[in-house]
Amino acid sequence: MPRLRLLLLLAALTAFGPMSLDLYLPAFPEIARTYGTDTGSVQLTMSACLLGLGAGQVLWGPISDRYGRRLPLAAGLAIFVIASLLITVAPTFQVLIVLRLVQALGGSAGIVIARACVRDLYSGVELARAMSAIVTVFALAPVVAPLIGSAILAVAPWQWTFVALAVFGVACLVGVALMPETLTAERRSDHGFTGAMRQYGTIIGSGQFRKTAAIAALGSTALFTYISASPAVLMDSYGLSEGGFALTFAGLSLCFALGAQINMRLLKTHRVVVLLRSSVAAQLAASIVVLVAALLTAGLAWLMIPLVIALMTVAGVNSNAMALSLDPFPRSAASAAALVGGLQMTMGALASAVFSAMTLRPAVEMGLGMTIAGAVSLSLIGAGLLRGRSHAVSLT
Repeated sequence: MPRLRLLLLLAALTAFGPMSLDLYLPAFPEIARTYGTDTGSVQLTMSACLLGLGAGQVLWGPISDRYGRRLPLAAGLAIFVIASLLITVAPTFQVLIVLRLVQALGGSAGIVIARACVRDLYSGVELARAMSAIVTVFALAPVVAPLIGSAILAVAPWQWTFVALAVFGVACLVGVALMPETLTAERRSDHGFTGAMRQYGTIIGSGQFRKTAAIAALGSTALFTYISASPAVLMDSYGLSEGGFALTFAGLSLCFALGAQINMRLLKTHRVVVLLRSSVAAQLAASIVVLVAALLTAGLAWLMIPLVIALMTVAGVNSNAMALSLDPFPRSAASAAALVGGLQMTMGALASAVFSAMTLRPAVEMGLGMTIAGAVSLSLIGAGLLRGRSHAVSLT
């Protein structure tokens, strides 16, 4: 399989997160009516999905390091497809939440193993550039997902959005069947469960990993806070239709993709650590403006402008922090990616659940969550935890 085609497949596999999270966003009001609940409560299905995406990566990572990339990928995708179809006949809201968790546990294999495949193929600055390329394609999923969901809702009930996810899973299964194995037998680990836990302990023991993984997770927390709150903000608070929401969400997702492209070009002339610092600072500044606009009940345009900047800079935070986290672990890339991804999704799930339980206006909750995430990241950097001297992906 040519490198470009393989990178596109890997990007599609990392898109299991946004596809699972974003395709059904326009259906929130319809799901709420089906189960006799409110739109805010439907956010719990997103929290379950984020939790599954996080926990699943921790399980799939060491499995992939031991048995290679293709077989675990196929197993995870099969679970995803079956759970997606079962969701269409979920009898209660509680069952829907559980099935979303199972669906995400399967789909998480695509996210963590795809990142590990990228590490199998690249290192150093090339790894950061490859991650930016993956993030660019990955970012297109939130563009098309709500549009597809909105189109489906125009002609069919919300259950068909999950049929579409099952079809996506089958298509990725076909791609995995055709892809080469990127982790050769001699590079695989031979440890069992206990060994996998020791490997996790070794990775967590790295100061570089702890610092950059925390920032990657905080960047994703800001992103997931926006995603989970967006249906209530745009449809309930600002009165957008399902189609209007899908178009607006798609436009904002394009800004995320644009941010990843800008970051990839800046990596040619700037240090990875420098770009990470700048991205975090810009994300925090934009998030503060989002919060202020929400507190002042400003018009939609005044909310959108800083949100555009925040999403563009989050792309840089995620790409650079992920590259810095994975680069030191060529022989345990999947385990390292699993820890980062698990932390990202778990923190996102907690943030989504906490803010959905608040009684603040949705826009205020969104701005507050994004601001807190950016402030904590900047405090880590301000404490002198990140120092870099060269173009290499390293912390010194």
